[in-house]
Amino acid sequence: MPKSVTLRDVAQAADVSAQTVSRVINNKPNVAEETRQRVRQAIRQLGYRPNTVARTLSSRRSYALGVISYALYDDFFAGVVMAAEREARVRGYVCVLTFADQDPESLLFMYNLMLERQMDGIMLLAPHPCLKRPTEFPVPVITMTCPIRCKNVINVDVDNVDGAYQAVRHLTELGHRRIGMITGPRGWKAVDDRSTGARRAMAQVGQLEWDPWIETSVGWDIQSGYRAARTLLSRHLDLSALFCHNDPMALGAYRALHEQGRRIPEDVSIVGYDDLPLCQYTTPELTSVRQPSTGLGELLAQLLIDAVEHGTSAQNDLLIRTELIVRSSTAPMRATESKGA
Repeated sequence: MPKSVTLRDVAQAADVSAQTVSRVINNKPNVAEETRQRVRQAIRQLGYRPNTVARTLSSRRSYALGVISYALYDDFFAGVVMAAEREARVRGYVCVLTFADQDPESLLFMYNLMLERQMDGIMLLAPHPCLKRPTEFPVPVITMTCPIRCKNVINVDVDNVDGAYQAVRHLTELGHRRIGMITGPRGWKAVDDRSTGARRAMAQVGQLEWDPWIETSVGWDIQSGYRAARTLLSRHLDLSALFCHNDPMALGAYRALHEQGRRIPEDVSIVGYDDLPLCQYTTPELTSVRQPSTGLGELLAQLLIDAVEHGTSAQNDLLIRTELIVRSSTAPMRATESKGA
């Protein structure tokens, strides 16, 4: 049998004391960042595994985080969860993952199940209207899709209002006025925020009555985007631009436009949201609003573990900025069309 890697082996490889390795594993303060990174690198290279049973008994913690996520066929959420799990693993924690839909009762059941399994902290990455006004949260909670105004909760969100504003403002600056929008499903804060930002950009060019140009999708997937685009085009075949609330729905719109013989961007410009890797492999490449899934996942895990280990008594609200990545799916409104707009 191969010899098990010990804490002293890690200390020797990192050229630090065993006490320093222990402080890094338990995320204690007063360790220089360069030393901390060196210890973590040694842990990864040697494949060191802390004695979880001993740690649990001594610290009265499970070193497990509950993650309640939206289904991972959504590439953005998959990226967030994978990055969070990697970061938690480096910090000596394991993630217990479960999936949620928008059924409040099932979500509440899963949340209570996480508490029964003695998770040290819980990450909520799905809509959770049933958890908006809890009496208490016995463990630290971090949210990303819907804020909870309560002690012991950290709320992290993307600035979806500004992201959508950038997307539609880009289209109006290209001269477009007949702009359609395909939103995500009802019940998501991100959908409300992106709609608000888009309306703000349209209002700046005098388009106040915009509702007929908006279609709500039943899901975030390609098929739902395709169906929503077909419905919208049946009402407004003359639209010259389209903003979709995520990239998969934008790809569905690509197909709907192709079936009608409409060219992108010559006839219709399209902007998506998320800036998934697939945006660079579409024809034409998709203009999209970038929100960093990997960076978000790492941040969520770091904040939650810090709250578990050091406590958090105050409510925290963090808003992550977005960036519009312009590619070849958007183009200026053609002069002959802009005259009739």
